[in-house]
Amino acid sequence: MPPGAMPTEEVISSVRNPVVAAAAGLHRARQRRANGRTLVEGPSAVGEAIRAGAAVHEVFGLDDSARVLASDAGATYRPVTEQVLRRIAGTGTPRGPIAVIEIPQSVIPADGRLLVAWGVSDPGNCGTLLRTAAAFGYGYVAGPECADSWSPKVLRSAVGGHFRTTVGEMSSLGDLAGREIVGTVPTGGESAGRVGDRTAIIVGSEALGLSSEVLMHCDRLVSIPMPGGVESLNAAVAGAIVAYLGAVGNGEAG
Repeated sequence: MPPGAMPTEEVISSVRNPVVAAAAGLHRARQRRANGRTLVEGPSAVGEAIRAGAAVHEVFGLDDSARVLASDAGATYRPVTEQVLRRIAGTGTPRGPIAVIEIPQSVIPADGRLLVAWGVSDPGNCGTLLRTAAAFGYGYVAGPECADSWSPKVLRSAVGGHFRTTVGEMSSLGDLAGREIVGTVPTGGESAGRVGDRTAIIVGSEALGLSSEVLMHCDRLVSIPMPGGVESLNAAVAGAIVAYLGAVGNGEAG
């Protein structure tokens, strides 16, 4: 091999290759739990993962840019065909490269504001809420019956947000002990605005909202004034507005 030349790996062309099948299997929650790994897709998200110090095991890609990312992460580079990349991504038009990373440990920080999804099962909404949390300086927490924070669909929706904030999971409101709990409701709450440094904003599903049990444990309820007459907003949109207003109230955005 000439000095300075990049090594040439054999391109994986079979969707039945065991390495490919193992990576594609990470779309299933059971496989993610068993292996403690998930998939990150796209140059921006993979780059964010690497810069955040995520443990990257493999990078599947089509060109030298993917090889460089693998080298930066100290990971194994696996060149593949477009058909194989589609198999791993689970989509018709994947944005390679695709990295296999270790799922970090759940973190609920002792200090700082939190944006909590409660019963939000749609991966797109959860990913958007997570991205919102990262944008406005909140930690993100997934409560019961939420989409898996580390599923590839949530990761795609968050566009790297996982690596710019903390990501935690909780099973009960007891995990928020010592914080002010602010519940979001379509109507009847005070106008959304400033939140304290140790506040947890809870967003429920678009269809069901927050249960009466959760609302009973809230210190405050907030609503977003909607003079246009719309009954409610998408859960992720509502969460983003309330989180933004909280950051503006603290003089940290706007």
